[in-house]
Parts: sequence; structure tokens; C-alpha cells
Amino acid sequence: VPLKKPAVSVRGKCVPHTDGRFRVEVGYHAQLVAVFKTIPSKNYDPATKTWNFSLVDHQQLMEEASALACVSLRPLEGTSGGDAAAPARDGAPLAALLKLCTGWQKPGAAVQGQCILVSPRRFEVDVGFSVDVIAAFKQMPTKNYDMKSRKWSFSLEDYKRLMDLLSKIAAVEVEPLPRAVVQAFSARFDGTEARSSQVPEADLSGVDPALTCSLMPFQREGVNFAVSRQGRLLLADDMGLGKTVQAICIAAYYRSEWPLLVVAPSSVRFTWAEPAAFRRWLPSLSADNINVVVKAKDGLQSGLVNIISYDLLSRINKQSGRPFNVLIMDESHFLKNMKTARCKAALPLLKAAKRVILLSGTPAMSRPSELYTQILAVRPLLFPRFHEFGVRYCDAKQSTWGWDYSGSSNLGELKLLLEEALMLRRLKSDVLSQLPAKQRKVVTVTIDGINSRIKAALSAAAKQLAKGHPNKKEEKEALLVFYNHTAEAKLQAIMEYITDMLEGGREKFLVFAHHKLVLDHITAELEKKNVVYIRIDGSTPSAERQQLCEKFQFSSSSCVAVLSITAANMGLTLHSADLVIFAELFWNPGVLIQAEDRVHRIGQTNNVNIHYLVAKGSADDHLWPLIQEKMNVLEQVGLSESNLSDNAVNASFHSRDLNQRSITEMFQRSFTEDDDVDEAILLEAANDWEEAETPGKYHSANTQSPSKRSITDFFSP
Repeated sequence: VPLKKPAVSVRGKCVPHTDGRFRVEVGYHAQLVAVFKTIPSKNYDPATKTWNFSLVDHQQLMEEASALACVSLRPLEGTSGGDAAAPARDGAPLAALLKLCTGWQKPGAAVQGQCILVSPRRFEVDVGFSVDVIAAFKQMPTKNYDMKSRKWSFSLEDYKRLMDLLSKIAAVEVEPLPRAVVQAFSARFDGTEARSSQVPEADLSGVDPALTCSLMPFQREGVNFAVSRQGRLLLADDMGLGKTVQAICIAAYYRSEWPLLVVAPSSVRFTWAEPAAFRRWLPSLSADNINVVVKAKDGLQSGLVNIISYDLLSRINKQSGRPFNVLIMDESHFLKNMKTARCKAALPLLKAAKRVILLSGTPAMSRPSELYTQILAVRPLLFPRFHEFGVRYCDAKQSTWGWDYSGSSNLGELKLLLEEALMLRRLKSDVLSQLPAKQRKVVTVTIDGINSRIKAALSAAAKQLAKGHPNKKEEKEALLVFYNHTAEAKLQAIMEYITDMLEGGREKFLVFAHHKLVLDHITAELEKKNVVYIRIDGSTPSAERQQLCEKFQFSSSSCVAVLSITAANMGLTLHSADLVIFAELFWNPGVLIQAEDRVHRIGQTNNVNIHYLVAKGSADDHLWPLIQEKMNVLEQVGLSESNLSDNAVNASFHSRDLNQRSITEMFQRSFTEDDDVDEAILLEAANDWEEAETPGKYHSANTQSPSKRSITDFFSP
């Protein structure tokens, strides 16, 4: 026969009190008053004989009150208040799970252990051997035994049932999951998600477009995360990922709740006020609205945005005035020691603020104890008392001098808790694909499958170039012949690589080539495969180029842009793609970089991948070392970022004299017949070949060369 539930003897409700607070209207009940006294933001008004609390404590109060069978408390209107009453897997409310966090100790128990969170959905029980314990483990549907660690793990859905079974074994004491973990992962205990895997998109229409339009994707995700956390978070992104701009955007989202207070180290407080920060990202904010506190006697609330150092904050903290609802704490690890004056001055402000944005790339400098104050600032309900945190995560030990919290323990669980409850941290390696940078890669392709005719022509061209030449003209003509035969030899490899990209899921990319033969082959093969493409070469009228670009930019399906290196390396915007393939090389790296920049330009938010297809045993063996060397020079002056393969073959040649006219003619023959190439490009290319260099100029940079002058001499501008 089920036990009769106790009758409800006290009924009450939560109602708005003042800005940011609510009060409880209820009759007297001793146990309920005891609950009130455990709430961090408690305040008793003798005049009205009512208790009032901060809104951030509403959920905790409802959870605690729901555990009292004789009390019925209606939540604040507009809140779910249902977390405390949400049934777990076995029908028990969250309050029942929280009850497991107390009264679990069994003095003298022969077998001891503890529960540890090992993933957002699973926990592990680290406990000594006991037949009864193993029997309880085997009853759990989600049980899993790790042979290496010799530990059992379970889904959070089995948590309460397992703890109930273990509590009935007299000789076994198992420490439950911390109260903070139960609260943070509450919805996981009944099989539902604590939050959507996709953080909702925040409505930033009220924020200055100059700011919102400048956010990188991962920075926008940071703002969304903050808004989903009601503007309370620890933003711990790696240094250099733009925490400042994210913080400004988050604060601007809550602009109706300003004045804003920014607390920063003395060395950077003026940086926040300079054009690089607020005045840059919020043009609507005039300089008169920014107040930088430089002396203790200065007013703390004289501006819409107020900036102060940690040290000055401790000296003017006693000033009275309206509390700040929005607060940014830059380099929040300055709060790591609760005993410092700066920390004591900041905590009351943090407690009163609705929105708390902590910024630090290094939240803890050396030990977990340094995180506590920051956790308390953002989520005061997780660990209202430091000792509870210290015992769990600081390996607290008691000595004759008191408790020592300098150690560390259960760090994996602490990481999970921070990520779930309050912290967002991204490393540079995590978001590199979203940074507007280039990554070049040399892809060595094979040409072994070419027919005997092409193979013979390529071999003959290589031998002709390798043998001694009486003059510079003949040697350079030999290289151009080698270059032309290389184009034909690479056709099959080029198309196979493009096909692999398409089959691998690449929907949009650019393919640059130099010879008409190569461009024709690529487009013909794409037509056979029914792949949409655009082609721009020297024969493409200027009026059609923009239309072709728009077709590529706004195409929702696969589309390949087939482009001439010399005719389409400038004046085009194709940043809807993030991959550029160079089917052929070109001797002038400046032209190559211009071609790369068709996608690497304003509006591109993805990492741009540049793939250069290089064939061994071809003219590429001679051209690529030249390109690599010149790109490295550009890198040193900050104009390019190189990511080049070490497998490129290096070769050296003697230079000979050749007149500019014959060189220009050779270049003209290597271009497509219809290419409308500016004469300046031809002259520049010819000059690259023609300009005489001082003997030995590049010898020191090419020590493997047996000659005094390398192939670089032919191309140096």
C-alpha cells in the first residue's frame, strides 16, 4: 500500500520585488525559513516580514522548497520553475537527486568510493571491490566495464537508481556527484538534453552594424553563447582570438541596462577607451560617454561606459550609487585570491550585477583553487562555499595549520562542469579554419600513366634542357618547350585530382591553368560529368565576367571556376569558395598571389586552402623551387604566408644572354591564342627572364647547386 503523502500545510508564491530581485509571500514555516537562510542573496525585510532574493537564485530556492513535502511554493511568473519538479528516469524530482548530496557518509564503512563525471552523459564509480556493489552495478541497463582502468561507468539516467541501491549496502560508502554537477547537468538525468547542441542565434539587430559585421564566425558563436547564458560567462578564449570585441558586443546587446563598468589591469584600462576598442566598434557611442577613472576621487558612474583598474576599484569601492547591471572583468584571473583587496572590492559588484562577463585566456595560472572566485562571480549557486569546491577539486588536506587547498583532483570532471555551466574556451587550433588566412600545400602528382608519345616528348625536352647550351636564348627556349610539354603530360593527373575534390564533397573551388590545352581539357571533362562550371580566359568579354562571377558566387549547387592564370588573376571576386587549385605553375609569384586573392579577400571568413599541383620529372621541378624561394621572401616582409612542401625538387642552371624581343615572342606562343593579355604582363614576364644578374648573387641561397648561378637568375625581377 503506498504511503499517504503529507498534506500541504503552507502555500505561497514568488512575486517581483525590486529590479533584479523577487520576494516570497508565504506563511511561517520553520523548515522553509531554514531553506531561505541557505540562499546566497537572502535578505529579510523586518517591516514587511518577507524574504527577498536575487533572480539568479530563483531556481535554487524552488529546488530546495520542492523538497519540503508540506510546502507548496508557486514560482515567479514567467519562469518555468519546473526544473525542481522535473521527473528523473524513475519518476523522482530533481530535489530527490539533490538530497543524495547530503547524508551519504557512513562512518566505519569497509568499502569507500566516489562517483565522478567522465562525460556530459556518463559517470564513473571508483570504489573498492565488493560482491554486493558488483551485483548492484550489473543491474544497471547502461553499465560498462573498462578492462584497463577496472572501473564501471553508467549513464546519468541510471544515477539515482544506482545510488539508492548502494546506499542500502551498510558496509559501502560512495560519495555522490557534487551538487553543482547535479544542477548543471540536471536534464541529463532523465535522458533529455540540458541544452540544444546548437546555441540559438542571438538577435543583434540593436547592436551597431560596424561591430556585428566585423565578427568572425567563432566570435559570433561566442556572443550567442553569452546571450544564451543570460550574459553571465567566463570567456576564456586563447590569447589573440578577440575576446575584447566579443565582450563589447555582448555588453552592447544589453545596452538598455547600462551604465557599464569595465574593470581591467592598470596597464590596459586606457586601451578600452581608445579607438581600437569601444570607439571603434560602437560608433554610436561618443567619447563624452566614456569615463576612464584615473584617480580615487573621480566619479565611478559619471559615464555610460566606465573603465577602472582593479587597484583603484578597491580604493573607491565605498562610494554609494546605483549598482552596475552590466560588468566586464578583463583579465579576470586577477581575482584568483579571495583575500586580496581587489577581490573583496569586486565581489559585491559582481553579486549585484545582472550580466557578468569575465575575460581571461589564462583563468587559472597554476592551480584549480584560482578558479573559485571566478566561478562564484558567474554562477554563485554552484559552490556557495569554497570548502566544498576545495575538497572536490583541490585535493584539500587538513593539517595542523588548517586546510591546504593547493592541490588538484577530479580535473576532468571540473573541465566538464566549467564548459557546461559557465565557460567558453576556444584555442587557435580550434578556430583556425575560420580565420582569414592562407594555407598553401604542394601536391605532388604522378604522370606515369601518360602515353608513349607524350613520355618521349617530355623526356626529350628534359634532356635538351639538361645539356649545355651555347647561349641563354637556347637554354630558355628549352625550358619553355619543357613547360609546354608538361602541360600535356599533367592533363590526366589534373582531372583526377579535380574529380577527387568533387567526390570528397567540395562544392565550390577555383582551378587556375595557363595553357589553352589544359583549360579546354578541364571544361570538357566537367561537361561529361555534368558539373556546373564557369570559364574565364582571355577570350571572355569584360561585360560577361561579372555575370559569370555572380553565377559562381550565388550558385547553391556544385560549381567549378576554370580560370586563366594570366587573364583572371585580378578584378574578380569569388570568395564564396575557399579552395584554389593551381593545375599549372607560373614563374611570377606576384601573379600567383593575385590569383589566390580572388577568394582571399574581404568577405572571406573561412581559411583559404591553396593547392599547387606539381609533377615530378617535369618542368615543375625547375619552376617550383623558384616560386618557393620568392614566396619565402614575401613572407619575410609580411606580404605572404607560405606553407610549402619539403618534397619539392630543387635544380640549378647556368644563365645565358637573350634579347627581350625573342623572349616576348616565346611567351606569346605559350599563351592561348585568344588570351587578351595586357602587354605589360608580357613585358613583366620577359623582364623576369631577361634581367641580367650579378654572377653568384643567389649562390649562397642555393648551396646544393654545383653552378655559380641558379635558375633563379632567369626569373629574378
